[in-house]
Amino acid sequence: MAIGFHRAKKHSGLKSVSYQALEAWNVYFAMPWPRSMFWGHKMTISISSLVAEIAPSNTVLVFGAGASLPSGAPSVWDLCEHLAPLIGEEPGTYSFAELCSLFEFKKSRKELVAQVRLKFKGLRPAGGLQNVAEYDWVSIFTTNYDDLVERAFSKKGKDIRVFSSNFDFGEPTPPTSTPILKIHGTIGFDTSDGHRSKLVLTEEDNDTVEDYRDALYDRLKNDLNSHDVVIIGQSLADPDLDKLVKRALKIRQKSYSSARVFLLVYTQDDNRAMLLERKGLQVAFGGIDDFFFELAKQSDQLVPVFETSDDPLIQSTILRSITVDIEHQANQMPPDFAKMFGGAAPSYADIRAGFTFPRTNKDKISEKLQQDIQFSVILGASGVGKTSLARQVAFGLIGKGFLGWEHNPDREFIANEWRSVAKVLEESERDAVLVLDDAHLYLHEINNLINLLHDDGSKRLRLILTSAKNHWKPRIKTANLYKSAELLELSSLNPTEISSLLSLVEGVPEIAKLVDQSFRGFTLPERRRRLIERCNKDFFVCMKNIFANDSFDTIILREFSSISPEYQTVYKIICALESFGVRVHRQLVVRLLQITAQDIGLVLENLEGLVDEYQINHRESIFGWSGRHPVISEIISKHKFSGQEEIFGLLKQVISKISPTYDIEIRTLRQLCSFDGGLSRISDVSSQNELLRMMISVAPRERVPRHRLITNLIRNGHFPDAEAEIRIFENDLGADGPVRRYRVRLLIERAIGTLGLMLDDKATMLNDAFASALSILKGDPFNRQSLQLHADVSLELYRVSGDISFIDDALEAMKAAEKEIGDPDLTRMIHRFERRVSPVNDNALEMEAVEDTD
Repeated sequence: MAIGFHRAKKHSGLKSVSYQALEAWNVYFAMPWPRSMFWGHKMTISISSLVAEIAPSNTVLVFGAGASLPSGAPSVWDLCEHLAPLIGEEPGTYSFAELCSLFEFKKSRKELVAQVRLKFKGLRPAGGLQNVAEYDWVSIFTTNYDDLVERAFSKKGKDIRVFSSNFDFGEPTPPTSTPILKIHGTIGFDTSDGHRSKLVLTEEDNDTVEDYRDALYDRLKNDLNSHDVVIIGQSLADPDLDKLVKRALKIRQKSYSSARVFLLVYTQDDNRAMLLERKGLQVAFGGIDDFFFELAKQSDQLVPVFETSDDPLIQSTILRSITVDIEHQANQMPPDFAKMFGGAAPSYADIRAGFTFPRTNKDKISEKLQQDIQFSVILGASGVGKTSLARQVAFGLIGKGFLGWEHNPDREFIANEWRSVAKVLEESERDAVLVLDDAHLYLHEINNLINLLHDDGSKRLRLILTSAKNHWKPRIKTANLYKSAELLELSSLNPTEISSLLSLVEGVPEIAKLVDQSFRGFTLPERRRRLIERCNKDFFVCMKNIFANDSFDTIILREFSSISPEYQTVYKIICALESFGVRVHRQLVVRLLQITAQDIGLVLENLEGLVDEYQINHRESIFGWSGRHPVISEIISKHKFSGQEEIFGLLKQVISKISPTYDIEIRTLRQLCSFDGGLSRISDVSSQNELLRMMISVAPRERVPRHRLITNLIRNGHFPDAEAEIRIFENDLGADGPVRRYRVRLLIERAIGTLGLMLDDKATMLNDAFASALSILKGDPFNRQSLQLHADVSLELYRVSGDISFIDDALEAMKAAEKEIGDPDLTRMIHRFERRVSPVNDNALEMEAVEDTD
């Protein structure tokens, strides 16, 4: 669905490029006459001019075969000359792909790959290619099989992230790494060796990697929206170049992007260069050595700056780019009450300015973090003030001499980096606090950090975790968390907090002037009483009702109706995705609604105050788009996507538009799969499974959609399909913890759900399940999922055999784990199990579902 936007309004909000420049660009490319009429007959530019036009940090490189030739890599002709005689053919009779297909047919795939690898043996980057790692490129695409670029980065000690098949989508990407996207695969991996990656050699190979290649071109499309592209090492006569250029130009023209496409070719061909120039490229003649020599000449000569600081983050380039320094934000950033009033959590600058009121638990948490606990967990629904409280506590600790940081939840959490920080804190005898907002999004890595801190005996790094209770409860938490943690559940405001809130409203001029007329005039006790009655003491709703008299839903829906219809579509999509648990970002919405680059500024301008844009990843030009508050997003979503068909259609569209080369889009798939995510809004299991299969096709390495699909198949009695999915999972990714449990769960469900089984057969199946469950539990005796599985099979065996020892053993295992780690969810699990066993509770509910995330 393409969205058209009115352009009658001012264009001051336009991002990235001016509206006038874009209009000029469009008019220019609509001209039927050649550019030489205006700029003379010289069509090409010099390499020095090309280099002067680009900034590496805003540039995508695309390497063709010519980029590797100076390092000794074979040309296509060299490969044909080597392969053809081995099967009795003459070089030049067939194309390279045809020749490889014949070779594979006459000999074998393994022999074909071995012979190709012989020609790449012992290669090392030479000449200008050695300098590719000196610069912070946005990304590097390459059609070459060799690993010369990877070796150049490795030699410099620089992080890279290599993509050579769709099974590479989903691996974590360090923030400082450079993505290297191998369009034709990579020399070290092939299916003939048992790898998922395939060298694209034969005509058939081109067909089998079509989905993977489309994902790479989607990435290139996104990169072209904001970055320049330099293509190096392609022949002007190369048909592959022609396809690549046409694709790049089509992408740019459809998106109205201001990005430029430069082409650097070694062999001079003025006529072909002129034809390409007329299509919109800028062509320069020269080789890769010339390019990097000129780049080195024109690069700024940076003088190293040596910083002296006791801040441990100075030592971590990665963490500095994805972490908020609390003291810096509080002192250097201006407060913004209007944004906070709109629904955003208060910043540290807002807290410092006095725009928040103290929660009664603030001092208690602060004292405990200074004395006897290392971790504080704050749970509650959206709008109860979890983030505000966490930030108040952290800011207060800064005033007591602590260092303080907050992780950006939109970026990867790297446990080993924080472990290094903790070690520095121990050595320097400094205390620090780290706020982890929306901790459920990266709880696996948080568990890793807590385990590492426990192993190291590091106590000086305190963690404050916040999460919605419904997201926190089902997920796995390490036993080491509860050994030194305080758990707090926020719900409503207590009378003391309401008094503090009312005092804040009266005492701060910026807030007092916004109070609604209907709330003025009442005495303080009457305000308190009415506030409690009208808002049921929910923090966010309290705030809204102080400043407006209508019911909350009515306020939000009236506000929505005042938006222009074309922007209502954008706003409701953002709200729906947020309510599904997705971190929304600009490019995802752009793809969903086919918004052009020139309209992005108009969208943000017309949704000002409703949608906030913030930077997620500078290098990749990824910007988050968020509504004012999850409560508001949920209201909009509930009213504008009320039908199952509408929700299913939106989810299907989102999944089909996912670009899996970006970490944030892989996280989108995981978020949609969570028990409270978008998938849970679909009641029809077959529709859920259709969406899950789409996700698996997009990112086959991603485990969570596969886990969900297997769970659905088992719960609905599709046992053969579930067994097949488990077998495919193990073949593709190996057996992980959840899948080992699914195998046991499948045995249990088959035993109790298959009609006509004799009691002996059922007992045999359950005994097999019990043995497997017990083995899993012994490997991890404190894992809640493993405990639940063991309890479930023990209960079924008790029902079949009447042997109470199964029940006793299950209870003993759960109580031992409860005593060891103190997880309150284990206590609840034990109570539910006891109710299920009790004869008077024969129809007691089954144990709650526990999300497998390990």
